[in-house]
Amino acid sequence: MDYVTRGVCGQEGCRERRYYLDNGLWFCRRGHLQEGRQVEEDPDDFGTQGKTHRVKKEKEGKSRKTYRGQPAYTLYLQAYQLILWKQCHALVQNHGFPEQFEGVVRDLWALRLQKFKLRINDTTDDEDDGDHAPELFSSQPSQTEESDDEHFKSRSSVLKWPHLLDAVALCYLAAILMRLPVCVNDFHRLIIRQEIPYIRSMRSLPAEMKNKLPPEFVARLDVNRLPKIENLHRGFLNIALYYQQRFGIILPPLNSTLVLYRHIKRLAIPIDVYEATGKLQELLAFTYEFPKRLRKDERKISFHLPEVQLMVVLVIATKLLFPFDGITRYPTTTKEPSTQAMNWEAWMGAQRHFADQIHRNGKIGTEEAIQLTDKDVLDMKPNQLDEYMDWYEKNWLDTSKDTPAIAKMFPISRAESETAANSDHTPTSGPEDDPMEAALTSLLQTALQEILPTEVIPSRGEEEDLEEGLARPGDWYQRYRWESALPITARTFYELAAQLAGISLQTLIRAVSIAEFRIAKWHENQRRSEYLAQFGVDLGDEAGDAMDVINEQLSELGDEDEAS
Repeated sequence: MDYVTRGVCGQEGCRERRYYLDNGLWFCRRGHLQEGRQVEEDPDDFGTQGKTHRVKKEKEGKSRKTYRGQPAYTLYLQAYQLILWKQCHALVQNHGFPEQFEGVVRDLWALRLQKFKLRINDTTDDEDDGDHAPELFSSQPSQTEESDDEHFKSRSSVLKWPHLLDAVALCYLAAILMRLPVCVNDFHRLIIRQEIPYIRSMRSLPAEMKNKLPPEFVARLDVNRLPKIENLHRGFLNIALYYQQRFGIILPPLNSTLVLYRHIKRLAIPIDVYEATGKLQELLAFTYEFPKRLRKDERKISFHLPEVQLMVVLVIATKLLFPFDGITRYPTTTKEPSTQAMNWEAWMGAQRHFADQIHRNGKIGTEEAIQLTDKDVLDMKPNQLDEYMDWYEKNWLDTSKDTPAIAKMFPISRAESETAANSDHTPTSGPEDDPMEAALTSLLQTALQEILPTEVIPSRGEEEDLEEGLARPGDWYQRYRWESALPITARTFYELAAQLAGISLQTLIRAVSIAEFRIAKWHENQRRSEYLAQFGVDLGDEAGDAMDVINEQLSELGDEDEAS
């Protein structure tokens, strides 16, 4: 075989310089096809090898060049706004949000854009210069930003430039403004299940837009890690503070009626706790509103979140009416909610059965697939491995680029019919056909039918009740200050409550302990006032104010003691 000496091949690190001609195509001695080189036959000179013509590759000119400076920043805001719109569209079309929801989010985003309008409208002569570095990631704020944010100072840098978490926070803020009964845990579940664009959100952008964005902007939008639910709470709180202090927006309180109904239904506890939560809310002075300012003590921020306040009240009300210690407390009348007692052992069994019903088909959903680790793969069945690889291909492989011809001979996807047959995304005709609703209905029927009646013993006086050893509702109230002190039934309840509130178990225990300490101090003050009233001692307004100050100081000390 005749070889021709040319330049270095360079494909796959090949250093070959000798080439041969085969069917009009040039190959190096190791078999690499040389792009841009071919031989065309000359019909007028039959029998020769023809003339060699070099086919020039089309140059990728400025059309593939990424933007820099002000054009890049403008394009980033446009891409961010497109992702925000797709999130709103998914919530409205697939999750029952009202049509006006998109307009509220658009108005909130328009207010946020006021901070960047000078940069958007600013046109410079050298904006097309490739050496013009983007101003977006400068650590020093400009003069316009300093003047705009003089009255708002946040501890978080997330508000300086829009992140992808801010887009979800805007949707949550719009839901709060519209008084929709949604929680932080709902948005976290939507992100995990990839029902709204967040993980790998760059896949939802057009190719022309992705090619123009510089890498530092792509890194902000192409999130590939699950956000912790505590980070969602912190991001939502920062956005709420920003709009309240910067634009003077008055946020309404949480729609506690519907949210409490959802929590009571999921916890599978009697509805009698609802009335008790209202009285405890007044006692603890909870408003279920976002705070207008951050407190200095970072440990107490979670205690002042509206959803945490609501869950704290619900846990205390459940412990008062249906305690976990197994002690029988006898009501005095038949009108008291404590005439019925929870069978917590049966309740735990119903909760376990509920969890098994959701995962009874053995399939891997999006929520499970995104949280799998390398150890979990070893225990997976063959059909689960196929489902996991389908999910991986859909979310992580870049299909926008042209596939080489040789790669098409080895397809990685399963047959469409087989994938459709194994898919668990089958449309339902209504809420009654939803497996989640069916499992929840079964949970309520199983847990509530195990409620036990309690004997009613009329009261003969506090002293006689103590002599007879009769415990009344609210007596011997148990306070669990540490996770290790929780009995198994209380631990299961606390874990589920913490999951619904979107906080950790330790945070919920600490918040409940602080609220219980404040209730104990209030009860102590009431008893002191009643005792002094027997001797005709009346604390004046000044003395009462002084006592409130002392109690507040004692409460702060108690909060620190509970947190430590």
